[in-house]
Amino acid sequence: MKLLSRDFSTREKVLIVILVAILIVLGYYWLVDTPVRNGIEEANARRESANIELTAVNAKISEMERMQNELDALGPEGRGAYMASYNNSAAEYAALNDILAGTDEYMITFADLTREGDLVRREFSIQFTTTGYDAAKRTITALENSEYRCRIGDLSCAAEQSYDTESDLRFWNGKIMVNATATFYETMVGGTPDEGLPPEEESQN
Repeated sequence: MKLLSRDFSTREKVLIVILVAILIVLGYYWLVDTPVRNGIEEANARRESANIELTAVNAKISEMERMQNELDALGPEGRGAYMASYNNSAAEYAALNDILAGTDEYMITFADLTREGDLVRREFSIQFTTTGYDAAKRTITALENSEYRCRIGDLSCAAEQSYDTESDLRFWNGKIMVNATATFYETMVGGTPDEGLPPEEESQN
């Protein structure tokens, strides 16, 4: 009992104060500082995750808006046409051959596919010759009204000329030459990826 009632020396008092201070600091660290830091880190992680999701959503919205604008530009006929699932190339080739079968001669050249999200573009250029402007117009109209969604880009027509060696003159022989670029649209919805499918393009914000 005397030990408990004795006075502490100055050195012991200092050590006790230091010990109490250490215990207070440790208690604050474990009971207050650490939980608060963990909470802040978790909040920052949730905020970062939300920002990533928001960026992805905004990119998807931008992509959908671009796709909608592009499809709106197709006009009433193009919007109403069926957008087939990837890969519809065989059917599109057959449709083109049917449309161009009534021309005097034609040539089709396909470019590399491009893909943005679920939208696949199959761009191509055509060159054909018909007898008269009416036949050329019917061919272009048939392409516009194709069973598969198609958009015509650049288009030019020119009168084909022949050369008369006797008169040394050039004259229109009744033929019309048409050059055009166009795009078939396909969707990955219901489509099966294959080795011909290009990588998805980066979205541009």
